[in-house]
Amino acid sequence: MKTIKAEFKHIMSHKMLLISIVAIMFIPFLYSVFFLKSVWDPYGNTEYLPVAVVNEDKSVKFQGKTFDVGDQLVKQLKKNDSLEWHFVSKKTAEAGLKNKKYYMVITIPKDFSKNATTILDKNPKKMQLKYTTNDSLNYIGKVISETGVKQINSQVKETVSTAYADTIFDVIKELGTGITKAAKGSQQLSDGSKTLSDGINTYTAGVSQVNDGVIQLQTGVVPLGQGVLQLTDGASALAEGINTYTAGVDQVNDGVSQLQSGTGALASGVGQLATGSNTLSSGLTAYTNGVSQVNMGILQLQVGSGSLASGVSQLANGSTTLTSGIQSYTDGVSQLQSGLAQLQANSDALRSGASAVADGNTQMANAISKNADQIINQLNSSDTSEVLSQVQQLQKQAPQIKQMLEQLQTTTSSLPTLLKGFEDSANTFSSTLSDNLTKAGQSMTSAGENITTSSTKVNEVLAANSDTLSAEDQQKLKDALTANQAAGENIKSASQNLQTIASAAESFKSSLSSASTQLNSAVQSANQLNSSASTVTSLLDKLSNTDLSKVSDLSSLTSLLTELKTNANALATGAQTLKSGVDTYTNGVDQASSGANSLATNSSLLVSGSNQLTSGLGQLNAQVPTLTSGINQLATGSNQLVANSSALTSGAGQLASGLGQLNAQVPTLTGGISQLAAGTSQLAANSEALRSGASQLSSGLSQLNAQVPTLTSGIEQLAAGTMQLVSNSAKLTDGATQVQQGNAKLAKSLKQGATQVNDTTKNISSKTSNMLASPTTLKHSNYSKVPNYGYALAPYMLSVALFVGALTFSTIYPVKRLSDPDASATQWWFSKVSIGLLVALGSSLIEVLLMFAVGLQPQHLAATLVNAFFFAMTSVFLVMFLSIAFGNVGRFIALLFLVIQLGSSGGSFPIQVTRAMGGFFQAVNGYLPMTYSVYGFRESLTSGLGSQQIWISIGVQLIYIIASLAFMWLAMNIERSKVTYVDVDRTSESE
Repeated sequence: MKTIKAEFKHIMSHKMLLISIVAIMFIPFLYSVFFLKSVWDPYGNTEYLPVAVVNEDKSVKFQGKTFDVGDQLVKQLKKNDSLEWHFVSKKTAEAGLKNKKYYMVITIPKDFSKNATTILDKNPKKMQLKYTTNDSLNYIGKVISETGVKQINSQVKETVSTAYADTIFDVIKELGTGITKAAKGSQQLSDGSKTLSDGINTYTAGVSQVNDGVIQLQTGVVPLGQGVLQLTDGASALAEGINTYTAGVDQVNDGVSQLQSGTGALASGVGQLATGSNTLSSGLTAYTNGVSQVNMGILQLQVGSGSLASGVSQLANGSTTLTSGIQSYTDGVSQLQSGLAQLQANSDALRSGASAVADGNTQMANAISKNADQIINQLNSSDTSEVLSQVQQLQKQAPQIKQMLEQLQTTTSSLPTLLKGFEDSANTFSSTLSDNLTKAGQSMTSAGENITTSSTKVNEVLAANSDTLSAEDQQKLKDALTANQAAGENIKSASQNLQTIASAAESFKSSLSSASTQLNSAVQSANQLNSSASTVTSLLDKLSNTDLSKVSDLSSLTSLLTELKTNANALATGAQTLKSGVDTYTNGVDQASSGANSLATNSSLLVSGSNQLTSGLGQLNAQVPTLTSGINQLATGSNQLVANSSALTSGAGQLASGLGQLNAQVPTLTGGISQLAAGTSQLAANSEALRSGASQLSSGLSQLNAQVPTLTSGIEQLAAGTMQLVSNSAKLTDGATQVQQGNAKLAKSLKQGATQVNDTTKNISSKTSNMLASPTTLKHSNYSKVPNYGYALAPYMLSVALFVGALTFSTIYPVKRLSDPDASATQWWFSKVSIGLLVALGSSLIEVLLMFAVGLQPQHLAATLVNAFFFAMTSVFLVMFLSIAFGNVGRFIALLFLVIQLGSSGGSFPIQVTRAMGGFFQAVNGYLPMTYSVYGFRESLTSGLGSQQIWISIGVQLIYIIASLAFMWLAMNIERSKVTYVDVDRTSESE
């Protein structure tokens, strides 16, 4: 007792140890509550387990009904909350399974409904509901979802079986209806068989009479054979005659058909002839009128042909003169072009000279002005010495200036005469050339038009009288017309060339006029320049004659220098004007030269046109006699046509009258031929039938004649057969009676069967189909009820938690420490057992009561507490023994013992299915204290194992407790000598 007190005193003095022991008592509860609550009711929360459903099914038709099993299944699942259904596509489902979103994917294949309809096929196909699970995500989740799939599969089976049952019951109902109809039909058979029996009686009586008749027939068959032979011979002769007749009918029909086919063309041709004769009559009248007009025109053309010949001759002579004049013109153009080329070649020198004169005059004027100004200024300043020096210098320069002015005057004096002569020549040439070209072009244009007009008229006359002229004369006229037309075209072409040259001449004339104006301006400038030069020369003479020694001459020198300055400036201005005029003139010469070049360029065209004109007029003139001769022949022919016009008109009128009468009788002829054709067609159409009939008659009689022996034999056989019929009539009558009785019985039986089938199927409904599809239901009664998965695992986890608490206690609590140095092994044992007993009691009470508070409510609370207390003691004392006896090795052994109990106690799965490791778990199951602790908790929590189970569990655990305590006492006795006293203030122990 002293040792026990010391132990408790030690614990109380160490607060951390006390707290640790108290905390250890809560470990079993914490272990149990966290685990059990995590799996408290997983099957009650399956509506949160995500499962994907992919519906690829296609609806089909079966027995007139639409089968869409996939869609119906989806509708049912939408109403089912056993799992969290997600109706998605195949792609989304595969992605969700891969990304841990879904625990399972159910796929309804596209042939799901189709396979359901193959039940009546030779090889029916089962409906395959596919599902894919991700077991690694959570195996229990896979198990739960598989349960859902199995339920779905059962629903599908029931749905399809119901549909099959509906179809079968519909067939059975139809069968009942058919049996009813069969019963009615069998009744009719019964009535008919009775009638048959009556008829057979009548038949047998008739057979007797037939037999008598056949015997008479047998007697008369011999004369029949002889008559048939005579008929055969007559039929053959008839067939030959009919063949001859039908052949003649066919020939007549062919001829009439040909005649009829030609009547349409005949009528059409006669009509066309009548119409054409009328048209011909009208045309001939118009033709004769035209012939008269043509004759008058030819006479006029004949009269004018003499004037045409004379005019063509004149044109030929004129073209020769024109050619000569054009040659002279082109020579003049060449000369003009050559002169203008020389002028143009000298233009640069003229421009350069005018420019030099202008520049020289300007320099001279500037020099005179400068010197004059200086001299005048000095005269005004009375500086006579300087004045005299500058005047003397000016006098020395005067001869040079005068010489320059004289050359200028010579040049400007001859310039007006030269320019005037050039202007007059150019104006005269251009005016004469333009007028001549214009007149020649107009004459040639008029001549070409006259030739073209006359050629057109001759061509018209030639076309109108082509029948009256010989081919040679026509060819001559055509050749003359061709030459005439070619000459006209040549004249026109030459006229156009003359007009082109005339235009160029006008342009040249305009250029000459412009140059003339410019020349006049230059002449005026030259005259003014000449006048200014004369004045300056005169003033220079005065200056040279001035006597510088005389003062009076000096006084007049100022006015002389002023006048000289003025005229020098005027001379410079005139030189500039002359330069400008010369520039303008040379530009005009350039333009005139360009115009002359254009004229020279067109001269070849003019000469060519003139030559073509001369050639064409020569050809035309040569053909004029031929043309005149042809026109005379045309006149002669047209006179003959006019003379015969009246006879031609009269004949055309008679032709039209006769064709009109013929045309009027054509319908009568056509109608008669059509009737004849219809009659012969009918005869021909019936010929084949007639021939066929005759042939068939002949053939039939031949066959009949050939079969007469057979007929005779058959009649004999018939006689023998009728004798047999007569002898068997009694049997036939008896058989008919039996058939009647059998049909009556069949009708009665079918009626009864139909009644039974209809009575059986009258109560068939959808409930019947459901019954057939699902004939059984499960009725579950609980021998013992486990509310949820938490209750199911609670016995296992409560036991495991208590053993874990014992392990923890042995680790923290110093079981080998002595609180009393004088304590014996037994006293040491009692002190430790008392602490262990307290810990076991506290752990079991806290675990059971707190679990009761959080929802684990056992049916037998006291039994639960007792079972928990005994297993807690078993665990604590067993672990304490191992710890004392073997130290840490013992604690490890205790841990291994816990691990063995985890798999062998049957706490999670039935021990019967825990068959791994060669049956090890089943072998040790009955020897483990946790096995009985689990059984005890199961009975105390939910019952069902019998009240004796608690006592059995307590008994087995008590054996473990006693054995653990005994072995612990023995171990303490062995270890007592090794354990030393430890003061209560120390926190360590000696092992």
